[in-house]
Amino acid sequence: MLTYLYKMFRLLKYSLLIIVQFAFAFPIVAQTPHATIKTEAEKLVTDNLGNAYLIDGATINKFDSIGVLQKSFSNKNFGAITSADATNALRIILFYKDFNRIITLDNTLSEIGEATALETIGFPLTALAAASHDNGLWIYDQTNFELVRLNRNLQIENRTGNLSQVLGIELQPNFIIEKDNRLFLNNPSTGIMIFDIFGTYSKTIPEKELKNFQVLDEHIIYYRKPELSEINITTLEKTVFDGIDPEALVVRIEKKAFFILKENKLQIFNKK
Repeated sequence: MLTYLYKMFRLLKYSLLIIVQFAFAFPIVAQTPHATIKTEAEKLVTDNLGNAYLIDGATINKFDSIGVLQKSFSNKNFGAITSADATNALRIILFYKDFNRIITLDNTLSEIGEATALETIGFPLTALAAASHDNGLWIYDQTNFELVRLNRNLQIENRTGNLSQVLGIELQPNFIIEKDNRLFLNNPSTGIMIFDIFGTYSKTIPEKELKNFQVLDEHIIYYRKPELSEINITTLEKTVFDGIDPEALVVRIEKKAFFILKENKLQIFNKK
């Protein structure tokens, strides 16, 4: 059993597809996790260093790849954390939709500067927020149905214009992430929309009704019970892997570990 996990991590740097095949060639339900963390959290994000961030209401807890609690952060002034973006492990973006606020944390989960009140820079109704290159931010402005990139000084650098009009679709996006010089916006009714880092639309991957996903190299990885799926961004070739624990709520894959969040616990599988 552990031999298969070891092979998975050895092969990770060469081929995502091969790794996923090794990881799920045998049901995870039959494998023993290296760490189990009791939690009531319903949200999980990870970074490329193998850290896991569990979000429970207004609190975010950071664990390393062997399950040791590193840091915690909580700010109850803005209600529950809507989303967290750990794409840059040194700059974690927390979005509080109900209060239209963004808080930026460093790798110790300490605040960097003050919370950003988006209405004060002209965006009173923000639906989504994510990290961008050069310490910038992407937001989805629900008022104008557009993506807007803010630079590190919170100045508008790029904007798409009204995407609903440009693309002729109804937009109710629920997830956004920038990765490897591309921006991904998930619109459940139409699929995953891909833009370049300037906000120029490229194409849509017609995988509908998703809540979120990961982007690893040239692949989009997502879990939809009871299967983990991988889609090649260029060819759109799709591979589906079963054998996932039926109790899994969220599944995440990183180079050092993979993670399964269940109703009352987080399981971590790593190469050690």
